[in-house]
Amino acid sequence: MLEHIEGQGPTSNDKPVLDSSHELKWKRTYRKRLINCLALIENHGKPTTELLFEMRKAKEALNNWNSDSATFEKHQMVFPISAPVPQTELQTPEVEPINTD
Repeated sequence: MLEHIEGQGPTSNDKPVLDSSHELKWKRTYRKRLINCLALIENHGKPTTELLFEMRKAKEALNNWNSDSATFEKHQMVFPISAPVPQTELQTPEVEPINTD
């Protein structure tokens, strides 16, 4: 935001710059999906499941373009587990064999 101080030109406040790289990604994704839709219309000439899929993905990209969420980022969580205890002996079966006599 610019402020005018008497006798001087406008100066800018020291506000952090917002990272809008996720918006650029969604803008490019939206454009790519729409181009794919046009290509599918030209190639097939009628609605197909591929066209409906591309349209759904284009709508998702449009919704995410100017939102605060960036759902394309994948997060990974690791839970520590204990190592399995090696089995030293074979287990005996708990069922009786079937007699076919």
